[in-house]
Amino acid sequence: MSHCIAIVEDDIDQQQNYAEALSNKGFETHCYNNVQTALEAIPKLKPDLILLDVVLEDDSDGGFTICRKLLDRGNNFPIVFLSDRSDEIDQVFGLRLGAWDYQTKPISLALLVERVKAVMRTHKARQDIPYPIANSEQALTMDYETSYVAWKDQTVPLTLTEFRMFAAIVDAGAQGIDYQALSESTMQRMVTNGTISSHVKNIRKKFVDIDGDFSCILNKPGFGYRWEAP
Repeated sequence: MSHCIAIVEDDIDQQQNYAEALSNKGFETHCYNNVQTALEAIPKLKPDLILLDVVLEDDSDGGFTICRKLLDRGNNFPIVFLSDRSDEIDQVFGLRLGAWDYQTKPISLALLVERVKAVMRTHKARQDIPYPIANSEQALTMDYETSYVAWKDQTVPLTLTEFRMFAAIVDAGAQGIDYQALSESTMQRMVTNGTISSHVKNIRKKFVDIDGDFSCILNKPGFGYRWEAP
């Protein structure tokens, strides 16, 4: 059974290039060019992953609208933004909405296919794990294969980018990790210190939502961040 990919892109040439590259690798693809048709069709289609542009026809934030509405309705589709809007505020906003990844154009078709495969492998691995993972010996549980994190036996809903950063901070321990290394850990392009700080703020909030006393991610002023185990 082939995996199903929904492509929401208003540039027909790009849309067809993406569809052809994915179809050649065995994926089933369905294409849409605007907010209305995507929101009507995708919940019925139930794709394994959505590739989503931000600007759709006359709607400058159409992709953000689709992402928010689908996730608000409880749909559990991995969403990957693919946009020429490369400003950090757009990337951070897309990831905060709940997207798994945010890639900027232009992107090679080979890299796009590998990104899609990576997200789908992680999504499948997460689905195959019986949550929550009980762990009575320590507060933090991590599964690197599935990018899964639990704190005090409760799942922390980190995006892939957030998990990569969080894992890098934890692995660095008390010694800490600098902004450059954190930027590289995201596997994103054009990641500034401000973007890193915004992501860390969001990661902290997700832990604090579970445990109001959480304080394990600490700043190293002028350097980066460090992890202090409880």
